[in-house]
Amino acid sequence: MRKLTTISFSLVVSLLLIGCGGSGTGNKNATANDENGTASNIPYLKANHANYTEHGTTQIPAPVKDATTKSISWTITATTEESASKLAEHINYMDAKLQEGKNPRAFDKLFLMEAYMKFNKYYTTSVERSATNVVVSKKANTDCAYEVISAHSDVVNGDFFARGDTSKDYSNIAEGILASQACESVRVEVTNYISERQKDRK
Repeated sequence: MRKLTTISFSLVVSLLLIGCGGSGTGNKNATANDENGTASNIPYLKANHANYTEHGTTQIPAPVKDATTKSISWTITATTEESASKLAEHINYMDAKLQEGKNPRAFDKLFLMEAYMKFNKYYTTSVERSATNVVVSKKANTDCAYEVISAHSDVVNGDFFARGDTSKDYSNIAEGILASQACESVRVEVTNYISERQKDRK
């Protein structure tokens, strides 16, 4: 299978759901940038969420998790090459924004935690696209980071791919993760990161 697009970067899936907004480590006062805008492909992905299935099935895409290796993978098949391309482009776009120090969905603590983990290189992500297939692989290097990317993958699976829903706030999930023993060593730093960057939802 010839790879048409290969993108390597230290974290997302941002996979879906994340419009880019808020502030980052290097730019705390940055304003929202294309939240739900066309550059991120969010409108297309929401309107066409049913175009994506788990490879080889008719089921909605689901993450395959391995807590032992702290890894998560997706193999997603789109109905068209355009849909596959839009998904890969979205991930690439969000990676670029996160590398600039932007925070996605700054009202949502789960996405702020993910931004923190990405910016501080607590996990890596690779994305490959070939024709209508998109393969996403994520690997964390701490238990806390794994819990964050695992929770995010559940959100993408349960709300976005299932219903095209990007309206929910998952801060309560983040609070539970942050209070866990897995995140004890970074709890103060992450709490401060969220406190400095969280914004009201527009």
